[in-house]
Amino acid sequence: MSDTTKQWTVLQLINWTKDYFSRKGVDEPRLSAEVLLSHVLGCKRVKLYTQFDRVVESEHLDRFRELVRRAAAGEPVAYLVGMKEFYSLAIRLTPDVLIPRPETELLVDVVLEYARSCSGEVKLWDVCTGSGCVAVAAAYNCDRLIVLATDISTASLKIAKQNVQQYQLERRIRLAKADLLDLPQNAQDMPPFDVITANPPYISKAQMEKLPPAVRYEPALALYGGVDGLDFIRRIILHAPDYLRPGGVLAIEVGFDQAERVYDLLCKTAQYERITFLKDLAGRERVALARKTSDE
Repeated sequence: MSDTTKQWTVLQLINWTKDYFSRKGVDEPRLSAEVLLSHVLGCKRVKLYTQFDRVVESEHLDRFRELVRRAAAGEPVAYLVGMKEFYSLAIRLTPDVLIPRPETELLVDVVLEYARSCSGEVKLWDVCTGSGCVAVAAAYNCDRLIVLATDISTASLKIAKQNVQQYQLERRIRLAKADLLDLPQNAQDMPPFDVITANPPYISKAQMEKLPPAVRYEPALALYGGVDGLDFIRRIILHAPDYLRPGGVLAIEVGFDQAERVYDLLCKTAQYERITFLKDLAGRERVALARKTSDE
């Protein structure tokens, strides 16, 4: 795209950028090219397929070139366009929150499966809510769900609020600032919960030093989980039974190599039963599932 006098069609831009991103190591090069171009043109990505022969105007081309340059330098595409698709919803983002990933959708699956197994109101506490993606996706797909979504980051909660409002879920999602499972004052009436979900920081010190360049744009507060990556997971496992109803479910996203240690932590408390793990698309045990023991 160095020739500024050439006319470029939508298809030519997609193909050129896909190849360029492949050489630069950008994840999902064709998808990334399409997301950036649809953002610049102000249309849905699927609409690009009906406009392959459209010549892109110079003002749009200049904006696209700049975004391509930044993406090739390692800046995440999701931050460049300010959104990421999650559970088929457009979730708003800034660099103050983690970029939602496919494995985190497993947490939503857990909530919806629990809701299908029972009738009446279902109460969820989504800890470390970040952008609010889990809380919003779960509530959007289940109108019986009442949600408490908490985070220690004020900046994250501002983004979560935007996502809650975008899908008009203010009546069923309560946002509050909290340090993990410190129940906020405006939610004292909510326990016990049917489900507690969490995507806490779980990257170890050694792993933080080896993060891919794109991940380093994401907030360290939401990534670093202590020397072994389990600082926050330990606290959640220890205190979740205080707020779950008997038979209630705890679902925690964990690191790709942490399943065995997390299993031991869950067993050690003697407050959980039916401990299992859900696997991500790569076949790695990614979400720890446990039910609070029914024996009081």
